[in-house]
Amino acid sequence: MSEQQDALEDLESSGVLAALAWADASAYRRTMDDFDPDTGHDQGWVGSTAHRLFVDRLHRVFSTGRHGVDSPEAASAGLDLVAAGLAPGEHRKMPLITPGEVVWSPLTQSPGWRCGDWRFLLTSFVYGESDRIPWPQKSPTKQRVASQGRPTGWQDPHPTLFDQDPGSLAVAFEELRAQDAELDATTLIVAHSIERELGIRELYLGRSRLNRHGEDAWYWKHDLLASNPGSPTAEPIPTSPGPIAGAPEVQDAPVRLRRQSSEGSGERRQAQGQKNK
Repeated sequence: MSEQQDALEDLESSGVLAALAWADASAYRRTMDDFDPDTGHDQGWVGSTAHRLFVDRLHRVFSTGRHGVDSPEAASAGLDLVAAGLAPGEHRKMPLITPGEVVWSPLTQSPGWRCGDWRFLLTSFVYGESDRIPWPQKSPTKQRVASQGRPTGWQDPHPTLFDQDPGSLAVAFEELRAQDAELDATTLIVAHSIERELGIRELYLGRSRLNRHGEDAWYWKHDLLASNPGSPTAEPIPTSPGPIAGAPEVQDAPVRLRRQSSEGSGERRQAQGQKNK
């Protein structure tokens, strides 16, 4: 079985793939609802705002950050805080993730989470340019992740001297990774984007590749908005709160039965949990 198959099976069975799709839709829906070019909002504002809200939504669904809890028994605390700021009914469509199944696991300054052997970080990219994301121009953390080394059994269909040279920078990065205690899990990238005028989104999960010589930006990637696995597509922002059209894993995800309070109403209970690292 390939690394891609292993990762997708593990993260699908734990609910992470459905959580990523839900969080992305929620974040971009709110971002575009608030977008107002007359106030000076531009594409940069859209990207940075959606990114921050994506992080916030993932904290909610994974019960981490300010929504963290000590145990599943404590998960009923802070119901109003979890629902606050979401569209009406939206929190009821959150996939059910047992607290502790996914843990907060940032890498240096980059927000990240870990589920089993897999860590994932977030990044935004220019819509339509997912295969050409210039990792060498990204942050040192993203460069570091793209330098993890090839997945086991992966062979480049178009090898370059950079890949073949045993004394190359790629090999040096692999040696550094072996000495890096922080890279104790295979780190994946969740890449998100939107075409602002049409409101069409892209969302991918994959293993980034340091493409210093114009190579493809990924060893592998999976379209989290595809109707059928392996069939790339793009999805518009839902016009009303609900699962993303054409994404069965979101539609069929179990709801959080513990979320019983109305959004944005009732007494604010004190949030329990851990602080961000």
